[in-house]
Amino acid sequence: MKKVILVLALMLSASTVLVSCKGEKKEHNEETEMQEDHAADKADMAMNDSVYQCPMDCEDGKTYDEEGKCPVCKMDLKKVEKDEE
Repeated sequence: MKKVILVLALMLSASTVLVSCKGEKKEHNEETEMQEDHAADKADMAMNDSVYQCPMDCEDGKTYDEEGKCPVCKMDLKKVEKDEE
């Protein structure tokens, strides 16, 4: 009887460790993807001389190469100033 309880306890512990590690790995991957996307956006902005963005940031940081109007709120796009790093 003690062996059965010991085996069940070990199986429960092992499954808990495997499930918890898998969840942390997934969160790390999502965080890494977001960092890579942000780095790609910065690289795109650095390559363009003029970049325009909605002053209300309706599209969460989306930029345009030409002046115009925001497709969401219809406001005039404003030129984004580059940050020198």
